[in-house]
Amino acid sequence: MNNGRELLTAIAATPPRESAAGRPVVVFLPGMSGNNRQWDLVIKQLLADGESDGDGGSGSEPAPSLAYGAPVLAHQAFDGARPTVVRLGQAMAQELADRQYGPVVIVTHSVGAFTGLAIAHAAPDKVKALIIVNGGLTSVARFIDSPLRQLFKHPSSSFTYLRLFALVGAPVPGALKKAIARRRWASRAVVGNLVSDSALASQEQRESLLTEAGKSETMLALWKNRHHWHEMEGYAAEVGADVHFLVGSSDPMTTEKDTRYMASLLPHAEVTVLKGVGHAAPLEAAETVTAAIRDALRPAADSSEEE
Repeated sequence: MNNGRELLTAIAATPPRESAAGRPVVVFLPGMSGNNRQWDLVIKQLLADGESDGDGGSGSEPAPSLAYGAPVLAHQAFDGARPTVVRLGQAMAQELADRQYGPVVIVTHSVGAFTGLAIAHAAPDKVKALIIVNGGLTSVARFIDSPLRQLFKHPSSSFTYLRLFALVGAPVPGALKKAIARRRWASRAVVGNLVSDSALASQEQRESLLTEAGKSETMLALWKNRHHWHEMEGYAAEVGADVHFLVGSSDPMTTEKDTRYMASLLPHAEVTVLKGVGHAAPLEAAETVTAAIRDALRPAADSSEEE
């Protein structure tokens, strides 16, 4: 159980922490608002894999542990302060080492990509793969770094970014969010073109999308890390893990062009375009995200057996 100062929270129904030593682990990192509900459909599929295969799977590899990682928000691990992306990544890398997990696969959404890369940079011998979902945020990062300049140069895309920031940063009562999630048309009115219709198909998906929206703290954390893009550019070439970008063809926040540019900064990166998917691929294309995780786990499990 998380004691409030730990940055990793084990997901129920996965191997307990006491038996996690040596096991592969999948760490899910959220976007700006810290919304872990967006991973619900993916985690259900991974847990179903474990139930069908048993603790050893159909082969001999152990079932992976699953854990949530902390977002870049105020946390007791930093005495209630908001960490920088790099500091959070370094602290999480240390926690992964302390828990003696086996190979680590990090799965990120949106700005969680930067935390994932920071972890991989801090723990090159531990992190074997990253799956970056909707995280090719080249233009968004440049906008945050220099908003007025980018607003004048690219007004249309800049207003799209501002819409998302308003969605995740404007305080909204929980009861209102639930009321919005009950109605598909209301959810669409709030999220605009950020996601495809598949993300709003069920009330469960709409609640997963909206549950953590509306936190003013999100904007403060974003502002503190507004110049992180330059820092990431400085160490990107040193990230040795395999990186798989999943980008939605209809994602207005992370275009294919931006994603391919960000991938070009990394030594071992590939890009997969998800047709018709917007900025909520874990909800819109859960099976594809899960398949990418399974692919990343296969070599990770094999390497742990050899060791």
